[in-house]
Amino acid sequence: MEETKNAILITGAAQGLGKALVEMSKTLPNLDYIIATDINDEITKIYSSDSTIIGLKMDVSSEESIKKVKRQLDDLGITVRYIVNNAGIFMFQPVSEMTEKMLDKILKINTYGPVLTISVFLEHLIKTRGRVIQISSHGVRFPTLFQPYPVSKITLEAFSTSMRQELGLFGIDLVLIRSGAIKTDLIKEMNSLEVPAEKSKYKKYLKKFIERAQKDVGKMIEPAKVAMLVKKTLMEPRPKNIYQINRNKTIMMMSSMPQRWIDYLIQKMVK
Repeated sequence: MEETKNAILITGAAQGLGKALVEMSKTLPNLDYIIATDINDEITKIYSSDSTIIGLKMDVSSEESIKKVKRQLDDLGITVRYIVNNAGIFMFQPVSEMTEKMLDKILKINTYGPVLTISVFLEHLIKTRGRVIQISSHGVRFPTLFQPYPVSKITLEAFSTSMRQELGLFGIDLVLIRSGAIKTDLIKEMNSLEVPAEKSKYKKYLKKFIERAQKDVGKMIEPAKVAMLVKKTLMEPRPKNIYQINRNKTIMMMSSMPQRWIDYLIQKMVK
């Protein structure tokens, strides 16, 4: 019988946390390959100098794109044991002004992507009794106006609860990691936010919100620290359902308040 070649598959691996996850994966035992995927065409070149890392272009919003990667790995005799769903996009936009195109973009990447990746590679996970890590956000504790990003992560967490129970029937663990601010391009985007076009009915409120949001990002941590937490969750014999790192103190304090108070304070902040 041909020996199984085990691998970890990481989405959004071209930069930031994704790169840190690839570096961390080099220290994991009993792995033959690291599958670094990204929608960026350069992913096939970024890790070309290391024969144990296979860079593959994959669009997590496309089921066919994910299936194509699976077919490539099947042809190479590689079985995915671990999945780290890291790919994500940040969006700053009044939710009540979002278009179908905007909704499709953020939900397909941040929510559908992790679900589809698990679905396509379920056969591999069952074979290896593998493990899935979902990169979520501490922002799920505190969804606010103008921020569809944490909303997409809340939806992901709801899907993940159902999937964790289903996967558990096969001895597969699914773990959520909620992180506060990480020094990645997502944070750079937050710090360079611009008020949307004049046509937005929220223009005058958006300006104040941006100014406040840039101050309240909180302490940022290096991607490597999050990657090491991912390693811990992969190695833990009986991992917790949710791990948190670099929690924002403001979010922790305000999220414990009654929702009516939160609504009042947030609206007051931007008026």
